[in-house]
Amino acid sequence: MHSFSRLSYILTLIFVTVASGCEKNNQRDFPVVSFDEYIYLNNPSNIELQSPGGAIYNPGGYRGLIIFRRYANNDASDFAAFDRACPTHYQEDCSELELSDDRVFAECPCHGEKYLLFDGSPGENAVISMVEYRCTFDGAIIRVRN
Repeated sequence: MHSFSRLSYILTLIFVTVASGCEKNNQRDFPVVSFDEYIYLNNPSNIELQSPGGAIYNPGGYRGLIIFRRYANNDASDFAAFDRACPTHYQEDCSELELSDDRVFAECPCHGEKYLLFDGSPGENAVISMVEYRCTFDGAIIRVRN
């Protein structure tokens, strides 16, 4: 019975250590900004958002926004909004993400990190995901806010 309680204690200790380690990895040191932006699809400057895979820059967020039309699972109202600041070194002046020519990635001009626009996940040279904001669509207007 004594060895069972020792084993239980060790397993509990390992679990708590692993769980707290995962928690630390999920935390992000990124400025929290408050904003509420409306993007009108009928505005000619937003024409790229009419088609799946289209992306535009927009004000808002910490260093601006990238709005991307995903079209996942045949859902025409599936949009994503990401901060333009590179999540790794957002404090550097050169860290404003740029859209790749094929509109598949957002690229950091500072250090060359790439992020997949579909979900903001890290790509080449990147270790954490882009900062994503809440995004809703009513059929004509995309609302992005934090």
